[in-house]
Amino acid sequence: MEQLDVLDRQIIAALVRNGRASWRLIAEVLGQQERTVARRGNKLLESGVVRTNSFVNPSQISSRAAFLLRVRAAPRDLRRVCSWLAAREESSWVSALSGANEAVAEIWISTAELSAFLYHSLSEVDGVESFTMVPLLEYFRTPTGWTPKILEKAQYGALHPDEDGQLAAIRQTNPGASLDETNRGIAELLHRNGRASVDEMAAELSVSKATVSRRLEGMTNSGILFIRAVVEPAALGFPVESLISLTSNNAAADGLGKYLGSLPVTRWAAASGEQILAQVAVATLDELHVLLEGLRKLEGITELRSSIYAEIFKRTTVIYQDGVAQEP
Repeated sequence: MEQLDVLDRQIIAALVRNGRASWRLIAEVLGQQERTVARRGNKLLESGVVRTNSFVNPSQISSRAAFLLRVRAAPRDLRRVCSWLAAREESSWVSALSGANEAVAEIWISTAELSAFLYHSLSEVDGVESFTMVPLLEYFRTPTGWTPKILEKAQYGALHPDEDGQLAAIRQTNPGASLDETNRGIAELLHRNGRASVDEMAAELSVSKATVSRRLEGMTNSGILFIRAVVEPAALGFPVESLISLTSNNAAADGLGKYLGSLPVTRWAAASGEQILAQVAVATLDELHVLLEGLRKLEGITELRSSIYAEIFKRTTVIYQDGVAQEP
């Protein structure tokens, strides 16, 4: 892992908060000169340490919704199963867990597609032994809202107020929405480069800059399109990633989900009924131990499980091979 200094990590944290923030804005927030931030930021983007891309919210343009899939596979076949899941367009992220020979993935799919996906496709993959799949009914945090202890709360707020609008967009499906040719083109260009300029997109799509600006603003404000930074938490000093599963009584579930989603260590958190699921990133196993011990003391928790991520196969739609992010 490339060694990054304090300013590098601050720039990356700023991009996590707002992938399209201008170098000028980031420089103002960090109290640095714009040319210094631009030079450092472009170097980080060119090296692949951090990248930005777009994610089209399936719940806004189709009847698909988010599910958490866990697949138990024979140990020798687990990496192949993970790679198969990562290659599926339904998956947004895929990881292998260390607590068991198990893959975990976020899958966007409609209820009408469940049978074909689970019992005609997944079940035919060599090595698959069993699986569980639960709907993610409520999101409390997504990677866009991750606020690691690199910047101050006010700095994160200056870069982007919050992600409440995006969380609301995930919760509320709008199958009637659709992407026309121009919107689809903008989304595809931003998937390759989330910081592509309006001028570049207008030239590529042969439309006016005003059209691109208006369409992009409309998609992002409505929750159809998310612009996200993709980065290894290890690059920021948080190499230990863990999937946490909390089971609570129904009365405590919402409060526990909001609390877990508010923690600086939480990269995403969601609920499936009485179960709260979250991915956290911390610096050491000792820090993970302290976190878990603190969670166990919270009122309303009936069960707590944690499993460290052993290998990443897909992160925010970017596929990884042998730990290396691939070009889109």
